[in-house]
Amino acid sequence: MDVPTTQSIRENEASTVHGTIKRPPKARRNRSAVTSRRRLFADRIPADSPRGRRFTDLVRVYTEDLGGDDRISEATRNHIRHIALLQCVLEDCEADYVKTGSTSQRGRLEYQRLSNTQSRLMKNIGLLSSTPGQRDDDEDDLDPLTYAERGGSRRSHRERLGD
Repeated sequence: MDVPTTQSIRENEASTVHGTIKRPPKARRNRSAVTSRRRLFADRIPADSPRGRRFTDLVRVYTEDLGGDDRISEATRNHIRHIALLQCVLEDCEADYVKTGSTSQRGRLEYQRLSNTQSRLMKNIGLLSSTPGQRDDDEDDLDPLTYAERGGSRRSHRERLGD
């Protein structure tokens, strides 16, 4: 009686699994132009306008700030696009203000909402970091007693006066 060899067992397993023929894996499925980063949008939209160039520049710069295309997730890439759009809209609002010198209350509220949303998104993905002189509450190791002794301030009286 022939004893099956390891090689014959592997060949047999490769061709059948539970009574079915094992097919070679399918060729890699084509990905969309947006997923493969060949284009920013599903439709072919020319980015030759000043706003289009600004938008693509912002997406590129923000992506580089976070480590490049290969180091960010698809969700972060989505946030970057939102941030770039908000930046373009905010810049248009600023340009309108500079041209006319006035804004409506509704325009100021819209600007504030857009600006706050952009800042929140930037902070969520790590584009806004604490700068020297700007402190987060979590960074302070101030105990409650010292805080109360300083009159509810994180810095001493001398530090506040610049001494």
